[in-house]
Amino acid sequence: MKNTLFTYSLLIALSLAFTQYAEAQCKSFTKKHCLSELEGYSSNGQYNGAVMFEGEAASLVQTFYSGKDYRLFICSHDAINDSLFYEVRDYKKNILFSSKDEGTTMFDFSVESTQQLYLTIIVPDMGTANELKKNGCVSILIGFKEN
Repeated sequence: MKNTLFTYSLLIALSLAFTQYAEAQCKSFTKKHCLSELEGYSSNGQYNGAVMFEGEAASLVQTFYSGKDYRLFICSHDAINDSLFYEVRDYKKNILFSSKDEGTTMFDFSVESTQQLYLTIIVPDMGTANELKKNGCVSILIGFKEN
């Protein structure tokens, strides 16, 4: 019983340590490779990033204010960059923009009235069922400027 408890405790501790390490790596990746894409825009100052594996999706709700121009930039590691896509939806879940057929990681837009939009990042399954699933850091950067 003590060995089982020790094993579970060790696994939990290692999982937490890995998660913190991966989070730190993604923040560093974002600072080095992504922030320059917001040139001309002020960052909203929020870090929204995570390690994502193929077959996963992540969502974020963000408020966008009228009177501002926005730049949405999705930055990811090369291992998953080619397959990753994102969608922007309104509060009724209507798709306002999808990068699936556009092949772009950047979306510049403005809103007519202050509203919350739903951002969904999708890393589709790339058919590596018998191999390790590909993964990498994915960061959502949002910049703004007065229009």
